[in-house]
Amino acid sequence: MLMVSPKLMESIAKGSIYRLLCSVIIVWVAVFGGTSLASNDLIREVALPEALSSAQSITVDAAGRVWFSEKIGNKLAVFDPKNNKFEIFPLPSSWGDLGFSKVITGPGGDIWFSMRRGTGNVKEPNMLGRFSPEDGYFTKYALSIDAIPKDLYIGPDGEIWFLAANKNSLYRVDPVSFKVKGYSLPSENASPGGLTADAKGHIWFSDINANKIGKFVPEDEVFYEYDVPTSFSSPGEIAIDKDGRVWFVETAANRLGVFYPDRLRFDEALIPTSKSSPNSIAADKDGNIWFLEYRGNKVGVFNPTTAVFYEYDIPTYSSLPGELVIDHERSILWFTQSNTEAKSLGMLSLTDALLRNGGQELSTEKSSSKRILPVDDHSSTSFNWFIFSLIVVVIFIIVGWFKYSRGVRSS
Repeated sequence: MLMVSPKLMESIAKGSIYRLLCSVIIVWVAVFGGTSLASNDLIREVALPEALSSAQSITVDAAGRVWFSEKIGNKLAVFDPKNNKFEIFPLPSSWGDLGFSKVITGPGGDIWFSMRRGTGNVKEPNMLGRFSPEDGYFTKYALSIDAIPKDLYIGPDGEIWFLAANKNSLYRVDPVSFKVKGYSLPSENASPGGLTADAKGHIWFSDINANKIGKFVPEDEVFYEYDVPTSFSSPGEIAIDKDGRVWFVETAANRLGVFYPDRLRFDEALIPTSKSSPNSIAADKDGNIWFLEYRGNKVGVFNPTTAVFYEYDIPTYSSLPGELVIDHERSILWFTQSNTEAKSLGMLSLTDALLRNGGQELSTEKSSSKRILPVDDHSSTSFNWFIFSLIVVVIFIIVGWFKYSRGVRSS
C-alpha cells in the first residue's frame, strides 16, 4: 500500500486550491476585463482593392461617398459605404506623366484636384483638374503661370484658391474665365500651407517657415499675419470651428493651437502622446476638434469646453495616417493611411467615440446651452461588473484561505 506523508498531502491540497483560484481569476479577467477593453476598439479599417496603392488625399461628397487619390500612381477612387464597393478612375493617358496631389469636393459635387508631375517631367504644364461623377469625365485646366498647385479651396461661389509648392504666393482663379491672379505673401520664404476659409469668406493659411498664421481679406486684397506663441512650432493644417475660431496643428511642437480673430490672441494645448506629429485637423458641427497623429498612430479629439483630450489607437501598426475628412451629415470621420503596407481607409463614428469618452460635454446645434452626454451603457455596465467581480474574488480568496488555515492548524 502506498503511504503519503501529511506534509505532501498538505502541499497537494494547497496546490489544488492555488490552481482553482488561478482558474477563477483567469475566467473573471476574460469575461469582465476583456469586455471592458474591447469596448474601446472603435476604429474600423476598410481594405483597398489590389489595383490601388495606399491612399493619400481624401474628401467626402453629399451622398456620403468617400473619394481619395493614390499616394503612388495616377488613379482617383471612390468608396460607397452603403454597398461597400469601390470604383477606380485612372487619369487619361493623354494627360502624360501626372498624378493627383490634393482632392476636394466642389459646390456642385464635382471632384477638383491639384496635380503633381512625375520625376523629371518638364513637358506638361502646371494644371488643375476636375472629375465629374455624373458622366465620368476628367477636365484639365492649364495655368498661365509657373506655379505648381498644392493646397486647394473652393468657395460657395465656385471661386478657386490655391497655394503653390514652388511659390510664396496665394492664388485666386476665376471660375468662369479661369484667369489666375497671384498675391505675394508678406513673409519671405513662408512655405504656406493649410488653406481654408471662414464664414466671412476670409482665406486662412499657415506660414510653416515663418511660424505664423495668415489671413487674406479678398474684398480689400490685404494680408494679416499673426505670430504663433511657440517658436519653431511648424504650424500646418487649419480648421475653422462653428464659432469662427481658427484651429491648427503644430507639428514640431506637438500641440494644437487656436487663434481667436475677435480677440487677436492664441491658446495652445499639449497633445498627451509625446512626439505624435499632428498633421491633419477638422472641427465637427458640435465644436470638437479632431486630428491625426502621424507618428503616434492615433486619432485624437480635443473638447475646447472641458479642455480634455481623448485618443484612439489605429489598429494597423505604424499606419502613418495622412489626411482626415468629416462626413458631418452622418457623423463619421474618414482618414487615409499613407504607409505603403497599410492599404486601408480608416473610419471612426464620432457619435460612438464621444459617447464612450466618459460623459464628455458637448455643444448642441439646437441651443446655446451645454449638455452632458451619458456614458455608453455597455461600457458603463462592463466597468461596474468588473469592479463588483473583483471584490467578490478578493472576498472569496480571503474567506477560503482563512477557513483552510484554520483546518490545517486543527488537524
